[in-house]
Amino acid sequence: MKQQLIILFTLAAIFVISFTGCEPLIENKITVQNQASGDVQFIIAGKTYDVEANSSLVLPDFKKGTFVYETIYQVPFGITDASAEGDVAGNMVLNAGTEILLKYTSIVDTSKYTLFGILSSSDDVNRTDPSLDDGTP
Repeated sequence: MKQQLIILFTLAAIFVISFTGCEPLIENKITVQNQASGDVQFIIAGKTYDVEANSSLVLPDFKKGTFVYETIYQVPFGITDASAEGDVAGNMVLNAGTEILLKYTSIVDTSKYTLFGILSSSDDVNRTDPSLDDGTP
């Protein structure tokens, strides 16, 4: 009886370790940091997220896939000319275990406001999706 309990406990421990060990490969996370002078709206997957100036938004457990995103930005009071540069719109590719950082910054030069978007991904550009790995070299 004691030997059966040891075997059962060992199998249960292996089962728990196996499934919790794979969790980081599955979870995708998008972080939006707004260090710009004005608020922004981050639009992705049919939803709009408000991100106030000098704040962050974290979207944990985001599903896998390629998503088009857009940015709407608020221009500070008194500014007569505005533009946006960089990664303020485009595609986000989320493979299994991807972490994305989208950072907004801005510059105010006299009466001109420029919003900059910088996108960074934890994925290597040559990385294949581990969930599609069939074990062949």
